[in-house]
Order: sequence, then C-alpha cells, then structure tokens
Amino acid sequence: MSAARVEVGPATRADDPALRALVGRLVIPGDVTVTFEREPDFFDACSIHGDVQVGVGRDTGSGAVIGLGTRSIASAFVNGRPRDIGYLADLRLEPPYRNGTLVARGYRLLRRMHADGRVEFYTTVIFASNRVALDTIATGRAGLPRYHDFGVVHCPAINVGAGFWRPAGGRAARDAALEIRPGRAGLLDDIVDCLNRNNARRQFAPVHTARDFEPGGRWKGFAVADFRVAFRCGRVVGVVGVWDQRAFKQTRIVRYAPHLGAARPIVNAIRRVTGGPRYARAGEYLRYACVAFIAIDENDPGVFRALLRAAYEDQAGRDRVYLMIALHERDPFLPLVQRDYTLTPFQARLFCVSFAEGEAAVGAIDARTPHIEAALL
Repeated sequence: MSAARVEVGPATRADDPALRALVGRLVIPGDVTVTFEREPDFFDACSIHGDVQVGVGRDTGSGAVIGLGTRSIASAFVNGRPRDIGYLADLRLEPPYRNGTLVARGYRLLRRMHADGRVEFYTTVIFASNRVALDTIATGRAGLPRYHDFGVVHCPAINVGAGFWRPAGGRAARDAALEIRPGRAGLLDDIVDCLNRNNARRQFAPVHTARDFEPGGRWKGFAVADFRVAFRCGRVVGVVGVWDQRAFKQTRIVRYAPHLGAARPIVNAIRRVTGGPRYARAGEYLRYACVAFIAIDENDPGVFRALLRAAYEDQAGRDRVYLMIALHERDPFLPLVQRDYTLTPFQARLFCVSFAEGEAAVGAIDARTPHIEAALL
C-alpha cells in the first residue's frame, strides 16, 4: 500500500469512533494474542496519562483512519524532582500500510508536536512479544528519535482464586505494630504525602495531588476506598491500591497459542473445583484489575507483603482472574511477588526516547530504580 495515499496529522474528537474501531481490531501478538480497547470513549480513556495529543494516519482515498499514536505529558519525578515528561503509547498501524515511510512520517508529526518545548524526553514501554516494534522503532533507525534502553519491566499477572491458586509463599509474619486499613477521604492528604515522598526515590513515578483522587480527577474510576493503608504507631508508612479500569479500558483475548489453548479447558475444570474464576475463551474480555500506587517507606518488605496480601484477599471471590502489577527488574519488591504468588509472567522493555536536543537530559538521569504504573500501560 503506497504511503503517498496516506496523510498524517492530529486527530479530532470526530475521529473517536474510528480510533476505537482501530484499536479493537489491531492485535498485540504473543502466546496470548490480545487487543487493548478503549470503550466507550478513546480520548476519555487516554486522559489518565495526562495532557494527550493523538496523531493519526488517514487513507486519502477511503478516508479511513489506518494508524495512530499518542503523546502524553504529565508531571513525574526525575532525579527526585517533579518535572513534566512525555509518554508515547498506542502505536498502531494497519498491516497493509506497514511497508514504506509511514512510520517515519508519524515521527515527523511527533517532531512537530515536540516543538512546543514542553518536555525534553519521553518514556515508552514496548511489550516483549511485540517483535516488530523492538526490531524497528527501538533500534535507532535513521530518521527516528533515539530509544535509550532502561531495562526490563516485569508485568506479571497475579492469579486470583482459591485452593492451590492462592499465594504460594503463605502469609507474611505478622508485625504486631502494623495495622492495615481501607482508605478513606480523611486520610487522603496522608496518602498523597506517602506516595510523593516514596515516588521521589523512583524515576518516572507520577507526582500526585489530592485532586487526582477526587471525583473528576485524573485517576478515573479509582476511589480512595480502593487503597489499603499501612499504619505504624499512628503514622501512614505505606499504601497499595487496586484499580479496576474495565469501565473505560479493556483487554480482549483474540486467541491462545496452541499449548495454552489446549490447557485452558483443563485449568477451568480445576478452577470449578477450587472455586476460582475461569479463564476467558477467545473473543471474551479479560477479567482483571491493576495493583496501583505502590508506596512503601524505606522499601520495608514486611509492609509491602502485608499490603499486597490485604489487597489480594479483598479481590478473591470477585469476578477477576488476575491482578496485574508492574515492577522494574531492579525493584526490591519484584522477588517478593515472585516468591509469594502464583504468576502468569509477562515482560516489557522501558525506553527513554529523545530527539537530539534531549540527549543531555536523558544522559543526566541517575541510577534510581524506574517505576511505571501497571494501570498506565
């Protein structure tokens, strides 16, 4: 398909139905092939990423939207200080248009957007199963911005259910001085303080305000009651949230690799006995929620294990197969999750993306462990 028949430019609200249809039919490959959908409103779903711009490719003959990508800007911690950074996501292109210069033309649109000077660099996450992206845009091809590899982000799904699907590591030793409570409005300022003082120790973690968690705020569909809060001697020392985003952001199973597809009926038969929810058939939507907003003073493993356990137990018995979590390969909590829970593994790579004028800013990023919210992937 000739790239000359395609024009590249910004999307408008009028494109919303076409954008939702596009992400609903373009698959993300892997052992479990999926689509990441944004119903009922594409732009509204993207708003959790911050201030969002959407670029599209249009076939000039049919008028159809055949590709898209998003650029978002939000405040995050870099080297311990709040600053605006960008996030690149949702890169999609119809297969007949993938040969030619369309990718380069899309990045020229990004370059024009970048000329507003609001950020020096971007982060982006590419799933390990997306070999096309890893072998093209992430390799420094001529004409594209530079992709700096910041390591592996583990995105395992914690299996939720009864019987042998319960956490493998058993209960953490009880800390008599530690108390776990649900979040409530009167604790919001303390929760936000805990989030920000701990996020300052991690690269790219969000900068929070109380307004983000109030109705109509940035964290759409997340309520303060969705937090589990750890207290020691009356002080908040850690928080963990669980965010169900399915009202505006969905993952649909398209197909399983043969070995997984053959195992699904057997696993579902076992789950009927153990009381766990069944795994979805091809064509169904994944039943999951995200572990979100992890903040633990001094990276205390006992506080993290107690909070995650409380969040997990609150989900057991609901219609959820998974709790999704995202932890960088250097995150001290990753080995705890791998030890304590039965997981379905999934991985991605984190990149910082910069044009020539942003290279110095990327080079100045220090060795703090990166953090990406699972709910923002």
